[in-house]
Amino acid sequence: MLKVIDKAVDGMILISNQETTQETTQEKILELIKNKPNITQFEMAKILEPTRDGVSYNIKILKEKGIIERVGATKNGIWKILK
Repeated sequence: MLKVIDKAVDGMILISNQETTQETTQEKILELIKNKPNITQFEMAKILEPTRDGVSYNIKILKEKGIIERVGATKNGIWKILK
């Protein structure tokens, strides 16, 4: 019985840590955008050190929440913080 409870608690801690890490990464991404609206995802990945895919994933979440949007062309556009 205790092993089952230990596994459940470990799983909850893991999920909590993942959510906290995601929120922290998203906050850092927002800070980078505030400082340099034309920053690329590649530049963000170099600064924050997750993979480029990790940055892309977090940007997708921020877009879905209506927090940021991309304005302009892919190479010449800027990030705009909406909230």
